[in-house]
Amino acid sequence: MQGAVVQRVGSRLVPMALTCVSFLSACAREDEAALRARLAQWFMIGDSVEFSAQHDCAAATYRLRGTRMKSALPVTSDTARLLHDLARHGVAALDDPALSPDAALIDLTNADRPTGMTIRRVALEARRCMGGITESAFRYALQNPATVLAYDSRHHTLMLLDRATGVLVTARGAS
Repeated sequence: MQGAVVQRVGSRLVPMALTCVSFLSACAREDEAALRARLAQWFMIGDSVEFSAQHDCAAATYRLRGTRMKSALPVTSDTARLLHDLARHGVAALDDPALSPDAALIDLTNADRPTGMTIRRVALEARRCMGGITESAFRYALQNPATVLAYDSRHHTLMLLDRATGVLVTARGAS
C-alpha cells in the first residue's frame, strides 16, 4: 500500500517538476542577439564589449558607431516630458547636458516616485550581472552629465549612452 502511494505521488511530481523547469526557462533573459536587435532600433550599435545574463538580470556594454539616437526613440531634455513619453511610448530618453543620469533619477523619483524607483531598482538588480568592464562603464556614465539616460519600460531596461567614451551601457532587472 505504501509503495502505491509513493508511486502515485512520484508520478505527480515529474509533471510538476517539468512545469517548474519550463516556467523558469521562460523567465530567462533575452540573449545577446535579441538585446542587440532591440537596441538597434534606437542606437547605432557597434561591437560588443561585454555581455552577461542570468534569469533575473542582464547587463551589457557596446561600442557605438555614432552617438546620435535614431528617430524611433523619443528624446527630451525635461524630466516631466520624459515621464510623459514613457507613459505614451514605453521608451524614452533624457538628454540634458546639465544633469547627470544619477541626478536625473533623483528628479524622476521626486516627480513620479513609482517610475523613478522602478528605474533605480532595475539598475540595482542588474548589478549582479555586471562584469568588471560594464560595472566600471556604468558607474562612470551614471555620473557624467554628457550621458543620455534612456529607459524601456516594457523590457525593464535602463540604457546609458556615454558620448565621452562612445559606449552604450545597458542594465536590465526583473522589476
